[in-house]
Amino acid sequence: MLASMVLYILGVPLWMIIGGLILIFWNRSRVKKQPGIFPIKIRPEPESNEGSKWPRSVSYAQWVHDVAIVRKGPALILTVPYGIKGLEGMPQDANPEEVKGLGDHPKLVRVRLDDNSIIQVALGELHPELAPEKFQEGTE
Repeated sequence: MLASMVLYILGVPLWMIIGGLILIFWNRSRVKKQPGIFPIKIRPEPESNEGSKWPRSVSYAQWVHDVAIVRKGPALILTVPYGIKGLEGMPQDANPEEVKGLGDHPKLVRVRLDDNSIIQVALGELHPELAPEKFQEGTE
């Protein structure tokens, strides 16, 4: 009797947790399958040579005109728009040990936002569709 009562009390939260996990995985796969989505990691420009660490999880972004729409979080439900003004320098190779989760040859790009702040963006690879031509260096 006591065991069935404990299972009854724990059963409702367990089903809610399992349902939540199913929704998280479903939403992640749905976001990743959208056209034009690419994996990305973003961090603010470090103020010193030590720098800040890259986030652990990979976010997913999509270009909409001159805005990078970035989906973050475990369920990819946090949406952050980054208004891009232009690139700061040429893309460089990033250390795969430092930027994990983006493949064997990640690329690092410094980007100036509309508010004139600079962020560092790590990409798995550079595709022509990732940055519109007006953001290529030397075309302003």
